Amino acid sequence: MTDHCAPMQAINPDPRILTTLVIGTKDNVKAHILRQHTLGLAEAGAWSKPIPVPNCPDKVMCVLSRIMM
Repeated sequence: MTDHCAPMQAINPDPRILTTLVIGTKDNVKAHILRQHTLGLAEAGAWSKPIPVPNCPDKVMCVLSRIMM
């Protein structure tokens, strides 16, 4: 059995930074981001632009990183 995964690397060296990753169809990801905004949990403009998910033509991902106090 061959392991194709790269070694784990720290995404954020600062432990106060929380990174949220949302993966789904473009419409579902957009709806989730707008729901988070409506609930006052995250500004819609703070998320990354949709990034295509490799080998999944109908999926995108968006990332939000923020400092948690």
